[in-house]
Amino acid sequence: MEKVEGTVDKASLKLLWVKARQTYNNIKSPAWCKCLHRRINFNAQGFHHLLYDGLGHERSPSEQQHKLLLIPLIVPVLAVAPDATYKKVEERINRKKNSPIKEIEYWGLTALVGRNRDVKVKVILKRAGAGQIIFWSVMRLKTSKKDH
Repeated sequence: MEKVEGTVDKASLKLLWVKARQTYNNIKSPAWCKCLHRRINFNAQGFHHLLYDGLGHERSPSEQQHKLLLIPLIVPVLAVAPDATYKKVEERINRKKNSPIKEIEYWGLTALVGRNRDVKVKVILKRAGAGQIIFWSVMRLKTSKKDH
C-alpha cells in the first residue's frame, strides 16, 4: 500500500497495533514506579486511551502510530523518572453523561530514555477515586531545536 507523506496506511497501522498490543500485554503488571514508590497497573483502559481520546473519538493514524511506538519506553520512564507532576480534578469517570463524578488524580512523569538516553518521554498515570493507579498515556516531548 502506498503511503502519502505525513500519513500512515491502514495495513501498516494494523500490523503496528498487533505488535504494540503484544508488547503492552507483556509488560509485567503491576510495574514499579521509582518516584511514586508504588506499583502501576497496565490494563485495557490504558491501551484503549492510546487509540482513542477522552471523548471516545479515534485518534488520527499518525497520533496512534506515535503513541504505539513509544510503548517500549513506558517502563523505563517509570524506572528512572526523578519526580512527577500531580493534578487532582473532579470529573466523570467515563464519557457517558450520567456517569458519576469522582475525584481523579493524574501524575506526569518525564525522563530521557532510549539507547542513548536521548528521547524525552512523558508518561501519564491515572487513579479514579480510591482505585488503583493505572497507566494512562505516553507521549514524546521535544528535547532541542533539532527535534522540531
